[in-house]
Amino acid sequence: MSLGEWPRSLLLVGCGNMGGAMLKGWLAGGVESERFAILDPALPNGPGGVRLERDAAALVGEHFDAVLIGIKPQGLADAAPTLAGLIGAESIVFSILAGTEIASLSALFPHAAGIVRIMPNLAAAIGKSPIALFGPAIEPSRQDAVSALMAPLGSPEWLDREAQFDAVTALAGSGPAFVYRYIDALAAAGVALGL
Repeated sequence: MSLGEWPRSLLLVGCGNMGGAMLKGWLAGGVESERFAILDPALPNGPGGVRLERDAAALVGEHFDAVLIGIKPQGLADAAPTLAGLIGAESIVFSILAGTEIASLSALFPHAAGIVRIMPNLAAAIGKSPIALFGPAIEPSRQDAVSALMAPLGSPEWLDREAQFDAVTALAGSGPAFVYRYIDALAAAGVALGL
């Protein structure tokens, strides 16, 4: 599935570990850097060719085809009024905020064309992440476009029910971190034993 004309513009609000891994995966997968903009006051610099803004005031009057919200969930209520001004009637909102449900996002961004929850993991940076998607109001043709956008990051899979996000978060979202911690402990034990 190849990435088509959509989205022409994608704003990443917050580009920390997960947002950064997704951006790295998209760029490595051949998505043009000009399609992306980052809004992140703490990011020292962005990848080459990707616009970085530290203040939302620099984006006033602009609208994006897609907006990926990747800030801490507890900061959403404060950020939402500013973000709402960047989300037009044709914008799809993507959320990687764990535990933040579609109903809450819809209340904050009522004018968005649609809202999609996403649960990737850090393997998105190398195109190997399972990617759970849920967007109950997303029409099939737009689902195909969203799947094409996520394909460079790994294996996108649409969920039937939002309640499935809890299991996906535990297994695919958080699970790899526990595996890496276990591997690290094995390595440390080997060093302690003189290997």
